[in-house]
Amino acid sequence: MRTTKFIEESIQKVAKLIHATNDPKWLTIRFAIFISLSINKPIEKKKLNFKDGKTYSLEVITGKGKSEGDYTDIIALMVVNNDDIELKNEKELEKYLELHAQRGFEILTYSLNQNSDIFIWIKEEFL
Repeated sequence: MRTTKFIEESIQKVAKLIHATNDPKWLTIRFAIFISLSINKPIEKKKLNFKDGKTYSLEVITGKGKSEGDYTDIIALMVVNNDDIELKNEKELEKYLELHAQRGFEILTYSLNQNSDIFIWIKEEFL
């Protein structure tokens, strides 16, 4: 799964807001993906610019292949249900995760500021 420059620049800011500055980047990326999936609106397919981004394996993002935490199937199910699609392979899953990560970081970055309480914001946004 690839990230954009925007995502890479947003990771630290969002990590600070969710009190995850000492946690690995994948935790913040996964959080952004779940924020995007939680709005129950299919993702808009658009071309992303991956220049100056990074590449993360599914092993890192979903825990693929890890005996203590492989969430690949459940995350894929969430994508299938949210976007009303059939995933043919892992590459297709990665493309949707890229789009959801982008949307999730856009939501978080544009909706929150340094003084935001993430838990109050989530409660207000999703109830």
